Formats: sequence, structure tokens, C-alpha cells
Amino acid sequence: MYDTLARIEKQLAAIELGYLRKTYIATRPKFLERATAIDSISDFWSTVIDEAPAEIDQRIQPRDVPALNCLTGIDVERFEILDAGRGEPRSIKLTLTFRSNEWLFDEKLEKKFYWRTSENGWSGLVSEPVKVHWKNRDLTDGLLDLTINLWKKELYFRSGGQKENAINATQEYATLVEKIRRTPQDAISFFALFGFRGHHISAEESEKSIMNGSRRSEGLNVESPPLPNTEIYPYGEEVAVALSEDLYPGATHYFTTAKERDAKVFDEELLSDSEEDNVVDGGRHEQPPKKKLKISPEPSTSTGPFSHAVA
Repeated sequence: MYDTLARIEKQLAAIELGYLRKTYIATRPKFLERATAIDSISDFWSTVIDEAPAEIDQRIQPRDVPALNCLTGIDVERFEILDAGRGEPRSIKLTLTFRSNEWLFDEKLEKKFYWRTSENGWSGLVSEPVKVHWKNRDLTDGLLDLTINLWKKELYFRSGGQKENAINATQEYATLVEKIRRTPQDAISFFALFGFRGHHISAEESEKSIMNGSRRSEGLNVESPPLPNTEIYPYGEEVAVALSEDLYPGATHYFTTAKERDAKVFDEELLSDSEEDNVVDGGRHEQPPKKKLKISPEPSTSTGPFSHAVA
């Protein structure tokens, strides 16, 4: 009985992944067309970010806002999908584009998130740190540079064939761990997302785990193991999924909802001012009824590709 349920779950997951591949291939041209259409709307993405769902909004610090207000583009690519419709659809590349500003030298920041499977059957997104070139203040307060320094040291150790745990004795490791210890979790910049690494699972390990068959691929849930103590952005996967599955595809809805709400507030303020101006001899002239706000329908929702985390 349990074997049958596991087999059905695995088949459902395979169908869902196939649907995600086909949907991406079919909709990608339209998202590119949308990007062209909104080029002339200077506040489009800053407005969308201001309307972001809680998974994103609660990770944005006040000091991040001026830089994020300079966004001119957000793009999400499922870069491991091949032209033939094969490949891993849950891996994503996030691209943020900025107009010239006083915070960043970078006009474009790109970060890839790879869907990987570990030996114990856990599956999820992992990544490599991406350098951000600051003009003045480092909004991550040094966390991003420290994680890049450690990552480079790890690469050097691996090329020399040293044991994996040898990195724990380095100054780079000690400095980063101490910095993380002294940094409140609720004060970490949104831009620390570019330092997110997640679990250290190589492409080779993931491929081997999938070939050998994992408990996750057999339909059983596997709890996520604790992240390494050198992880500067433990919310990285959550934020990446929210950006790719919610904010990016629903950007037009977020933008129009914000603008319609602003228009309603403006109308109400005008009406209030008009009522005050029409007070004559202790009486009020009859006022026309308030305008009704026309709200665009909610975008249709569907089950996300991460609901069945089956490798």
C-alpha cells in the first residue's frame, strides 16, 4: 500500500515538473514582451517591490529601500530547461537591473540558484555567492564580502585536495562565523541574498544521489538539515521562490493594485477637501457619491513547482 502511494506521488511530481517546463517555454516570450512594455514606466519595479509579499517585504531593511527604488528590471529564467523541453525546471537565475545610482556600481546583478539533491534525500535550492560592488556603504555591513572570501578559500582548498573540514581552521572561517554571531538576524540586508549558499551540495553529488535513488524520490518527506553556520542569509531559498513564483509573474497585478489604491486615496482626499469648501452658513451642499474603486481581478493561482519537492 505504501509503495503504491509513493509511486503515485512520484508520478504526480513528474507530471507537475513537465507542466512547469511547458509553461515556462510557452510564457517566456510574453514575459520578455512585458519587460519591453514597462521600460517606459520608471517606477514600475520600485512600486512592485513596495507591494511585495511578506516573504520578501520582511527581508527588506530601511537602508535597502533607496537602492531598490532604482530598480529598472527584475527577470527570472529557468536556465536549466533545454530547448527540447528537458532539464531541471526548478533551478532559476535571478537578474536585478538598476539605473545609475549612488549606492551600486553594478548595473546588473545576476544570481543562479541550483536545484540539488543530497545523499540523505533532501532537495532544494543552493547557490554560490555573487560580488556586489558598492560605491559607498556596504549595505550588508561586510557579510557578503566575508562569505565570498571564505568561498574562494574553499575553492583553493578543493583544488589542492585538502580535506573539507580543513576550512574550519582558517581565519576566513573564524571571521565570518563571528560576524554572523554578532549580527541580528532581523537586521540583515536584502542584498545579503547574493551571498546565500544553502547546503553545500555539488552537481556531482546531486547527480549521484538522484541516480542512486533517494528517500525523497521514493515519495517520503525528508526534513531539511540545519544550514551551515557560515550561512549569512538563511532565508535565501524562501526569498528566491517568492520572487520567482509570486512577485515576478504577478508584477503587473501588484503594480496596478497599488496605483488603483493610490487613485482611490487621492479621490477621497479631493472629496474631503471639496466637502470642507462647501460648508456655507453651518450647512453643507449635497455632494455627489464617492467614486467606486475598480479593482482588477486577482490573478489565477496554481500549485507551485515546489509543492512536490520530489527529485
